[in-house]
Amino acid sequence: MKDIFGPEGYLDLELPEYEFRESQLDMARFIQERLADSENGIVEAGTGTGKTMAYLIPAISHALESGKRVAVSTETRALQRQLTDKDIPVAQNIFRKYLGSDFKFSICLGSGNYPCRRRFERFLKRGDFEKGDLEYLNRVSALFRERKIFTSHEADVPSYLWGEICRDSELCDQQRCPVSSICPFQAARREWSSSDLLVMNHYLFFSNIASGKTYLPVTETVIFDEAHSVENIASRQLGFSIDYDLLLSLLQRFHHRGKWGIINSFSSSETREEAINSIELIAKEANIFFEKVRSIFNEGETVRRIKKELNLGEKLVLQMEKFLSILEKCEKDCEDEDFRMEFEPARSRIKGYFESLKSFLILSLPGYVYWIERTERDLLGNVSLTARPISIDSIMRFEVFAFYESSLFVSATLSVKNDFSFFINTVGFERGTGIVLKSPFNYKEQMVIYLGADLPSPEEPRFTKEAAKASAEIIKILGGNCLLLFTSYNMLKSMKALLEDLIDNKIYSQDEMSASKALHSYMRHPGAVLMGTHSFWQGIDLPGDLLKGVIIARLPFAVPDTPIMEAKVEKIKSEGKNPFVYLQIPDAVLKMKQGAGRLIRRGTDKGVVAVLDSRIKTKGYGVTFDSSLPECSRALTLKELTENYKKILKAREN
Repeated sequence: MKDIFGPEGYLDLELPEYEFRESQLDMARFIQERLADSENGIVEAGTGTGKTMAYLIPAISHALESGKRVAVSTETRALQRQLTDKDIPVAQNIFRKYLGSDFKFSICLGSGNYPCRRRFERFLKRGDFEKGDLEYLNRVSALFRERKIFTSHEADVPSYLWGEICRDSELCDQQRCPVSSICPFQAARREWSSSDLLVMNHYLFFSNIASGKTYLPVTETVIFDEAHSVENIASRQLGFSIDYDLLLSLLQRFHHRGKWGIINSFSSSETREEAINSIELIAKEANIFFEKVRSIFNEGETVRRIKKELNLGEKLVLQMEKFLSILEKCEKDCEDEDFRMEFEPARSRIKGYFESLKSFLILSLPGYVYWIERTERDLLGNVSLTARPISIDSIMRFEVFAFYESSLFVSATLSVKNDFSFFINTVGFERGTGIVLKSPFNYKEQMVIYLGADLPSPEEPRFTKEAAKASAEIIKILGGNCLLLFTSYNMLKSMKALLEDLIDNKIYSQDEMSASKALHSYMRHPGAVLMGTHSFWQGIDLPGDLLKGVIIARLPFAVPDTPIMEAKVEKIKSEGKNPFVYLQIPDAVLKMKQGAGRLIRRGTDKGVVAVLDSRIKTKGYGVTFDSSLPECSRALTLKELTENYKKILKAREN
């Protein structure tokens, strides 16, 4: 590892911008030791450590030495692409040029990201597309002719078209498919099986677990990058959510007045009529059922936890059972390959919906929390039924820690006051150790933290007005380029209304546009202000003068009455522990660290992190938040902030 990461090492020789970082070498050695000893590990490495190379190179080395495949799981497909397009090729060059060895790597995506040649040809044959779609279809045809692996990323066609031509997991039958030898998905799977390193995302990793580990090749080691998001994604993928709109869309695949439907291909007219009548009865009962579910909500309520069986939906379940039995009778029609391509996946999906509905109605999954939710877009709104595991610790112990030789978790935010206890309990971590590595950035010269000791408590009525005034002052001090983070849309809207009268800077806000549109608009307008909620607390990278200030409106405690948080609180209380101490504080600390981490992304960045919540100085638990922030200049008043910020700017000029 020293030969690669050390001063004048291989990375130094290959990368002009490379700087030796002791923490990066320490991390690489830690990863190497865990893999060699078949142990698990946790690494918190601050921004700028060079985490990616520090886990990639020892992971690749271990795969080559042991002959055992390694999986790397990260948070998003964009991060997967960054690994396979940018980081892994650098590592591959190092191994080839200096170590005389080579390795194979693959990006793994969910099956819907790959095209199906048969569905594509059937779609063309049906001619169910507009003239303006021809450009996209010709592009896909050209990609098929190249006989290479390609995905929706390379095809770059609108989602409505991709939905017609993508692979359908319920349908694909490699043994019977006449074009399996040139199928991009089958080619991808063959590539996965011959690769030393597989790059996937957390969604796919846990979907693979939910499917009994049948989708991905077996690996002996897994490294979770961006590991702070593992719990939330695992919970989503291991649970389910169904709603009224989804059921209608599933039914419309079989029969939709005025349009083609699968039932049209049933050979028996009697069966067609029976199926159409059954669908109409399901639609009727679904409307009645969801109306009754909607009546459970109190006025203004959009989410309600379900603790007891609803005693609803009996007729809907009965009608769906009858429809599924009709579909069983139609299997003889599946000899026609074109018909089978539409029939099998549609039947599988409506059967999956039926099983989830039954599970929800009788609360059949132990250790899960159930709730109903409705949208606020109109008077009625779509209603959904959701179930998720309260805790993933037992699932992780059985499916991950007992299955893999080594499981490693890497992130910039996993510890609270350098203690991994909260994360360990959350994921059921065992058989391993952890290490906290500080960022190589000189925060004392790069950042000032303002702790709003001169502001009222968030519980006071005048807080929002005073917080808006403080935000306006900070924005003026920095000349704009500020990110304001909120825990609720209501507070965001209130602050924005006040700020619009206090500053001249252009404001881009997540309550008016999508997160991606707000971010792109902000980046195009120097001096602007960006306001957002959950999606802006992590994952965005705005180096240099793109971001001079991060303003955290209040400490990011999770809303205590959400179903999942309420169930977690109950679980912790049943264990005789204080949920505020063991859950709500550490959860909020980690989220605050994520938000504050948006500011300093490079060694030359300078700016301000402002926490407008005075509880960080007035409450006993505030020290846990304060001590989890970087060691740098602290300001308790706006006057101190102005003075300290001038000092770090002057230091940069010198």
